[in-house]
Amino acid sequence: MSDAPPEEQDASLDEGDEHQRTPFDNPFFLPVVLLGFALWMGYDGWLNSEFRDAKLGADEQWKIAFNQWGFAVCGLLGVWTLLRALRERAAARRG
Repeated sequence: MSDAPPEEQDASLDEGDEHQRTPFDNPFFLPVVLLGFALWMGYDGWLNSEFRDAKLGADEQWKIAFNQWGFAVCGLLGVWTLLRALRERAAARRG
């Protein structure tokens, strides 16, 4: 450990050192999460008959609509962020 004050230690870390990358820095993290949610909501909104049959009451119908709209929104955002991530990777490879 260094005997320098914390302010000087933080400043020395910022000089010349890159920040440590996390999985959240990956440009494909958000598209994977959004497309995963889209698949989940699409399954519950249209394909899962157990879920749909259990929610057929008038007061529970909003859950089906939420999953169907969530599928559309998350799917569109997922595709959009996936295209951005692909463009970002292509630009990084070109230099």
